Amino acid sequence: MGYIVQRRYGAEMMRLVRTVMQQRPGWLIVVAVTLAASMAGVFSLPALDRDEARFAQATAQMLETGDWVRISFLDEDRNKKPVGIHWIQLATVSAGEAISGALENRQIWAWRLASTLGAVLAALGTLALGNRLLGHPAGLYAGVLLGASVLLGIESGIAKTDAMLAGLTIWALYALIRLRTGPPEAAKRWAVALWVLMALGALVKGPVTPMAVALAAIGLALWEQRWNWLRPLAFWPGPVLATLILLPWLISVQIATGGDFLREALGDDLGPKLVTGHESHGGLPGYHILLLSFLFFPAILFLPAGLRAGISAIRSGGEHAAAARMLIVMSIPFWIVFELLPTKLPHYVLPAYPALAIFAAWGVLAWQATPALWRWLGAGLMVAASLLLGAILFLLSHQYNGPVVLASVLAVMIIAAAIGAIVLATRSRTGPAVLCAVLAGLVWQTAGRGIIAPQTNLFPSRDAAALVHAQDWLSLQTVIRSSYTEPSLAFALRSDTDLMDFPALAALSGDFSAEQLLIIDLSRLPQEDEPASVAASFLDALRANACGVREIEGFNYSRGRATSLLIARTGDCAAVRS
Repeated sequence: MGYIVQRRYGAEMMRLVRTVMQQRPGWLIVVAVTLAASMAGVFSLPALDRDEARFAQATAQMLETGDWVRISFLDEDRNKKPVGIHWIQLATVSAGEAISGALENRQIWAWRLASTLGAVLAALGTLALGNRLLGHPAGLYAGVLLGASVLLGIESGIAKTDAMLAGLTIWALYALIRLRTGPPEAAKRWAVALWVLMALGALVKGPVTPMAVALAAIGLALWEQRWNWLRPLAFWPGPVLATLILLPWLISVQIATGGDFLREALGDDLGPKLVTGHESHGGLPGYHILLLSFLFFPAILFLPAGLRAGISAIRSGGEHAAAARMLIVMSIPFWIVFELLPTKLPHYVLPAYPALAIFAAWGVLAWQATPALWRWLGAGLMVAASLLLGAILFLLSHQYNGPVVLASVLAVMIIAAAIGAIVLATRSRTGPAVLCAVLAGLVWQTAGRGIIAPQTNLFPSRDAAALVHAQDWLSLQTVIRSSYTEPSLAFALRSDTDLMDFPALAALSGDFSAEQLLIIDLSRLPQEDEPASVAASFLDALRANACGVREIEGFNYSRGRATSLLIARTGDCAAVRS
């Protein structure tokens, strides 16, 4: 039966591809802008703590062990998120390994390409949906504004789930809108496509994509008091295909982990996020609205005007009233859910950004007819966001040993481009204003992630790994132990790195004739009298007996404090470059 379903309906994804291709040349522009924003920092920025390093290391271990079912970080199962993003990373890393040894050399760019692909999908989905709801050039404006936006750009350069989740979710919502607005003879095809996209989204990040679709579908049906357009979702091939996508891996991982995956994913990860600020990531309602002005930069300039145009369309019942309703149900209910949840992180609302980008594009189209209050609100938010982003560049360099003068110049460029976009918009030159706004976003992405951050001292793992490899202190027999326990260090070195506290490291590493690489976080040594003296004795003995000892300074941003790492190699000194 699965073969029949795939043979008959496997072409639905190709229909989506053809939909994108039909938007040319707009899709070329959207892809170019999104790639320009996404690729800033992909090659130059080291692996980030802590989530990115954990995702990347888990994928590396899948490749090294050949086990594509279990998700593990070092010697522990990581039963938090489904496997989808890891499988996509397997493909990009395998390609990178063939080209430049990405797996062996831990070249993080190969892992990040999966997120870059997700960002491109998100921008193209926004283009297609914007043109569907508002016509050309709304989709083009929406696509480039989303592609250059701060939050999507950040997530597109991090090797985890959220950019790909945004891409799959907007295409699922596009399929929902085609189900609602398309001809009856195409309804079943779009229903099948919707099921497939929801399943793929669930394979990447659990219930988020199905939840976004359900909120939009229920909200629209309640608003319009029409439910019959949802009937094609009961067409049997859709649920069957979704089951075939999800169930084989879910059964396999439950067997492989003895039933622990669902228990830990639901009980230890998802459950606490619903009732408390999990892992110290709490926040009050309004958290995401407060961050919107600079995370949605540069599209924030046009968003108030677009919201005003949508409200006016609903009130007047004009030709775009239906489009306004659809954009609202695709963004507002989803946003409210995450404002109410006690656990908050900025990227949680990213799947709502495509609909907001279409509202921003609407603001571009309706700019001249928009009351001045709404236009000046957008201008004020644009200026505030550019000042904040410029200040971040300056403070990043000033506080963490980066290039202060260069950061200042780049900050001025961002602010100047933002003001230029405002001036052009006030003169009703909206097309050039969009171009100038996109330029401001691209300068921020290039400056922040591609130039300034990599030159700071915020990456002790990178510096430690670079020193170790430069000294040629690693061999296949070398035991690696570290009391600097950030996941990025394990990713930068090797999958058999042991992360532990200092007492455990000292207890296991006293034989200095053994071939060991020891990395000790001097900022986390025991402080009490007797443990402190034991630690001092161990360090004195290590310095006296190691074949090579180095220290590096840096700042551990995950813990919010400066750190000093002592790196020592013990064993056969004749074989070690001192």
